[in-house]
Amino acid sequence: MAYQVTVDYDVPLADYSPTFESLEDRVAAALATLSDTDSFPDAIDQMDQALSRSIFVGDRMASDNDLSQPGVVAHIGALLTEYDKTVVKSAAQLRTYITNRLILETDSADPRVRLKALEMLGKVSDVGLFTDKTEITMRHRPTEELEQLLRERLTRVIEAEVTAPPPAEAQKPTAIDFSELETDDGPTE
Repeated sequence: MAYQVTVDYDVPLADYSPTFESLEDRVAAALATLSDTDSFPDAIDQMDQALSRSIFVGDRMASDNDLSQPGVVAHIGALLTEYDKTVVKSAAQLRTYITNRLILETDSADPRVRLKALEMLGKVSDVGLFTDKTEITMRHRPTEELEQLLRERLTRVIEAEVTAPPPAEAQKPTAIDFSELETDDGPTE
């Protein structure tokens, strides 16, 4: 069976060569080039800022031409750096907010809420009061000692098998006569 290939000519082709590198990697390489050539821009104009923002938010793909403009590269680099700092700063702020809210909850009238807040505060990694810690102690023994222990256990297992009672098949069940049994009502018949 042969396949027929249909080409859509009405779909516009990209005006840049596709790449599988991330924007961060491409910008880092362009920033390294700017640093090596000592060609950082003194000021970034409004057009470069607008272009770099549209690339940063994903409205536009960064072409090789875009990343060859020092103003665009410098501004995208600054945006990426600030974004990373903002995420870290947000995480620190969130941690502080949660800790402060837990401190407020320790004054609750409900004892269950109070105890839970105190427990959660104790689990904060800086405090570390209620963290579950597992301590493993390994005792290293010489090979000869381990071999001796193994021999002793094997000897006990073998001796237990030799002195074991005969299997249940060899014993025959005996018949029980229930007619001679007495109950509270008297003998059964």
